[in-house]
Amino acid sequence: MSSSGKRLLQANEDQVDAAKSVANSEAGAVRLRQGGFNGDFVLSYAARASAIIVLLMLAVLMIVLFHSALPSIKLFGWRFLVTSDWRPNELDRPIVGADGKPVLDEDGAVQIETVPPSFGALPVIFGTIVSSSIALVCAVPLSFGAALFLVRIAPRALVGPVSFMIEFLAAVPSLAYGIWGLFVLCPFLQGHLEPLLKQVFSHIPGLSWMFYQRLESGRWVPIALTGRDMLAGGLVLGIMILPIITAVSRDVLRAVPRTQLEATVALGATWWESCVEMLKYSRSGLFGAVMLGLARAAGETMAVTMVIGNNSQIKASIFAAAQSMSSLLANEFAEATTDEHRAALIEVALILLIMSLAFNVVARSLVVGKTARSAAGH
Repeated sequence: MSSSGKRLLQANEDQVDAAKSVANSEAGAVRLRQGGFNGDFVLSYAARASAIIVLLMLAVLMIVLFHSALPSIKLFGWRFLVTSDWRPNELDRPIVGADGKPVLDEDGAVQIETVPPSFGALPVIFGTIVSSSIALVCAVPLSFGAALFLVRIAPRALVGPVSFMIEFLAAVPSLAYGIWGLFVLCPFLQGHLEPLLKQVFSHIPGLSWMFYQRLESGRWVPIALTGRDMLAGGLVLGIMILPIITAVSRDVLRAVPRTQLEATVALGATWWESCVEMLKYSRSGLFGAVMLGLARAAGETMAVTMVIGNNSQIKASIFAAAQSMSSLLANEFAEATTDEHRAALIEVALILLIMSLAFNVVARSLVVGKTARSAAGH
């Protein structure tokens, strides 16, 4: 037999062996479906069940919080979001007449009225927004700069170690940040930075209000610079959200098509101008990274509780003590003795959960949508 005939015979034998192998595998699959173990079926439904369980956990959490906060919602309504009076206990105060003088009874004693407890979440909402905004002002420029360094400047051998060190900040417990802020940052702010800022800016028209507060009597008095204020809380939060914004921003910038950068350079753009165009191209994804950092900052508890001052008040100055929603829950929930107090605190937790969920949904849609559009462009 010629060599060509042998090769043809060998090819036919290979085809027969392949057909037998396919038939054996199909027969095995049939046996599994008829009574054996079907791994595809089990894994498919296990994955579906896992996703459903996660969604059910979130739904149950929302339902439980809403049910527990329902007495507060019915009692205070929308006033809970726009009032600032947080008084867990009853208050006895003299009755004041139309002339501004206390009302006396028949015996000449001052008449006393009992004011029921009242709860308003506006101060803690204000403290959460201001401290989170300070954190974003501090963290966003550093995060974008670090992401640009890792994507466009850093040598390949340096990208891994630098990324690890930045992401390691996310692994540090919040209690450690709080202790550092309490014993290192706050004394530094009180003894050095805040007095320097007051000396520089207090004499500038339009900025002196940052260092003074107006009392109920109408007098303006200097704010006591204690170092435990919204500035300290914002700085600690900025350090804590820096790794998550950096990590997401780095991934978003890496998804920018190389042709986009080469086109800007071909048109005569400098390195700086090409980076600006890169940021513009990724702006929706970068905004999603910022929203993720904002959600992280709004929900932080222990670190903020230790440095923000824990005073439920609304002051325009960042050097005044304040309180966030999470720090309010940490400080008062264990000591709440009345049903109204507990319901009000749970309503604050419900508001915080809705805020964080909204931030994450917006961030997820922006980041995933931007990545999908970038991938489709290739």
